[in-house]
Amino acid sequence: MRKSLSERLKAGDVVIVDEIKLESHKTKEFLKVLAALELHGTALFVLSGVDANLVLAARNISRVEVTTSDTLNTYQVLRPHKVVFTRGAFDKVGERLSQEK
Repeated sequence: MRKSLSERLKAGDVVIVDEIKLESHKTKEFLKVLAALELHGTALFVLSGVDANLVLAARNISRVEVTTSDTLNTYQVLRPHKVVFTRGAFDKVGERLSQEK
């Protein structure tokens, strides 16, 4: 996973945001987030913890997947056009990879 994430970072396919908070579980609200981030292809959102509103809002969008930093795997990193991390999730993945040495 370290190699695949490194390659995605070099290619500019990784987006890091401070946080993603939705007021409700409406898909329409999540589509606004996608538009603001200018994400047009497939996307993986990696969160530091489970956010029920985000998971519910994203489940109706076939080109979007949501996961946590604890369950992230190499296949998930390689598959989408863009990988969107929250700052906390990116830090957790970094810690996880540094412990695997």
